This record gives sequence, structure tokens and C-alpha cells, in this order.
Amino acid sequence: MAPAAPKVESRGQPARGTDVSSRERCSTRDRLLHLAGPVFAARGFDAVTVRELATEANVNVAAVGYHFGDKLGLYRAVIEGIRSKRDQLYPCPNPDEPDPCKRLTKTVRNLLCRMSSDQSGWETQLLMREIQRPTPAFEHIVRVIFRPQFDHLISNLGELSSFDLPTYQLEQIALGIVGQCTYHATGSGMIQILISEENRRQHFGIDSFTVHIVASTLTTLQNGDIREHQSIVAKMLDQENDSD
Repeated sequence: MAPAAPKVESRGQPARGTDVSSRERCSTRDRLLHLAGPVFAARGFDAVTVRELATEANVNVAAVGYHFGDKLGLYRAVIEGIRSKRDQLYPCPNPDEPDPCKRLTKTVRNLLCRMSSDQSGWETQLLMREIQRPTPAFEHIVRVIFRPQFDHLISNLGELSSFDLPTYQLEQIALGIVGQCTYHATGSGMIQILISEENRRQHFGIDSFTVHIVASTLTTLQNGDIREHQSIVAKMLDQENDSD
């Protein structure tokens, strides 16, 4: 009697009768996730093939389909892994904190901590690549990961403002806060060149930078009418444009 043909995986699903233990499934899934993140970060989503990922992870090509559906599913799982890890390390502040100043301070510090928590470097690289060259996962990332925090931040700024600022100005201020936090995390190389070691140590740590961002934001919202200064700057720009 001829020996039975070995069972193989097909169309992203385990072959019938294949006894795949939960430990084996977890191991394969984890290997793919562990490998795929740095590869996507270094080369970009479009440049990486499923076969390359499977070969590097030493798994069957069909394993990507089995565990994630397709390459995009794997990519989304990598992004979700980054979000989940940062949520565990730095849970989002309680939005029901009654003191809006405390809430803003905790939010800014949380943003700085989350953005600076990437010790490997590839997580931030992947997120920055996604912002610069969006993939089909981009809308989901913005809507699920960033939108809730952004909306809470805008609401918080509105509570703190001494003026009835329109939504677009609150959005501009919120983006300014996010931008400062992002640069603090991603621009460390330039900061090391521009700022002395003593000043970096004393004034550019997470707590020190939190103080700076929150204090300057409160100054904008409470101690001076931003609209008056915007009018002055807008007139200067108009005069500059007219002279060109």
C-alpha cells in the first residue's frame, strides 16, 4: 500500500484533519507579528510580500491567511499590538477628571510617555511612515486610535479657554500640542545637537516638557486674546504678500 500523502494547508486554512495545537497556533502568530513589525517599518507596507514575511518567520505562506486573513490584516494586527502595549504601559487619563487643568496636564504627559516608550525604534518609525505614506489601514488608525484622544483634548481646551474660540482654533492649538509631543519623541537626534546636555537634562525631560507645553497652552487660552494676536500677524502677512 502506498503511503498517505502528507496533509498541507490550503487557501489560508489548516488542512482537514490537521491537529494544530493552540500553542503551535500562538507560536506561529507571534512569530509573524514579531517579525512583521520591524520589516513593515523599515521597508513600508507595499514593498513587503507575504512570501517574504513567511520565509523570514519560517512558517507556511498560508499561515498569514489563516491567522490574519491577508497582508493588510497582519499589518493592522501589528498596529493594534503597538496600541495595546502603549495602553497597558500608559492608560489614557480619566476623561471624567473634574479639574480641566489637571486633565490637560495628565493628557500631555501621557502623550509624551506613549510617544517616548518605543525602545526598539521601529514602532515610531512605522507610525511616522503611516502618516507620511498612508496605507489602507490609515483611516482605521486615525479613527480608532487618534480621534478619541483628539476629541477629548479639544473639549478640554474649550473648558480652559477664557474666550469663546471657534472649533478650528481649538483644533489648531490641539495639533500644536500633539506636534510638540511628537517632535520631542522623534527629534531627539536634532535636540541633542541644538540643546546643551545640561539644558536637556534639566529642562527637556518628560515632566519638564509637560510643564512647558501646558503652561504655554494656558497662556494662550487664558492670559491673552489669541484673536488679537492673530489679527496682527495676519495683517503682517498680507503686507508681505502685497510686496511680493
